[in-house]
Amino acid sequence: VIDASSFPENEVHILSKVKVKNLNNSKEYEYLLVSPEEADLQQGKIALTSPVGKALMGSKLGETVDAQVPAGIIKFEIISID
Repeated sequence: VIDASSFPENEVHILSKVKVKNLNNSKEYEYLLVSPEEADLQQGKIALTSPVGKALMGSKLGETVDAQVPAGIIKFEIISID
């Protein structure tokens, strides 16, 4: 069991609910970062070990991150972190 209350509130970590804007297509997405075993993209749960999860981990509100995915690089802006 992970107690997320000890993690910094303004930084993305496991169990963070992150709202991002894909700067490549201007669409907004909301993801919950979870362990690989819990990942379910249909429910918005992405693994922190996935390319997008790795890019988001440790980022802060307002930052822009690059996720290297098979189709290329996706740029995300961090809009909110819960």
